Amino acid sequence: MRQIFLSILFIFFAASIFAQSDTVRLRSIEKNKKSIITDRPPQALYIGLGGSAPILSFNYDRRFKNKVNGLGFTGGVGFWGVSGVSIFSIPVSLNYLFGKDSHFLEIAGGTTFLTAQSDLFSDNSSSGSVFIFHINVGYRYQPTKGGFFFRGGISPLFAQGGYVTSYYIGFGHNF
Repeated sequence: MRQIFLSILFIFFAASIFAQSDTVRLRSIEKNKKSIITDRPPQALYIGLGGSAPILSFNYDRRFKNKVNGLGFTGGVGFWGVSGVSIFSIPVSLNYLFGKDSHFLEIAGGTTFLTAQSDLFSDNSSSGSVFIFHINVGYRYQPTKGGFFFRGGISPLFAQGGYVTSYYIGFGHNF
C-alpha cells in the first residue's frame, strides 16, 4: 500500500514539474508596429448570448500568430430549447482585431449551421436545417496577459435572401 501511495505521489510531482502554465506570457511590445508579441497564440473560452449563434453558445477563439491583435478564428456550439422547440447551432468565423493593449475593434465574418426541431416527442414533429451567414462588428476586451474576456457588438445575420440584425455579448476567460 505504501508503494502505491508513493508511486501516485511521484506521478503528481512529476506532472507538476512538466505542466505548462495556462497564462499567456508577454514577450515584447513593438511600438512602431503597434503589436504585442506573446509566447504562444492567445486563446479564449467564452459564453456568447446572441450574434452568430442566435441564442446561447459556448465558443473557442484563437489567434493565428503569437500576437494579441490580428487574424484569428472562432468556433462554437449553441443550443436553445423552449416550448417543444429545440435549436442547435455551430457558428464558425474568421475575425480580425484592430487595436493595442487590451482594447480592440473586432471585425468578423462567417457562417452558422442551424437546425431546429419542434415537438420532439410527438408524432407531429418537424425539423429543418439552414446555413446562415454573419458579420460581427464590435468591441473586445482581451487582456494581454490573460484573464477576464469580454466582447459585445452588432451582428447582421443573412439567410435565404433576407437579414435580421442581432446583438451579441460574450464573457469568458482569455489564456
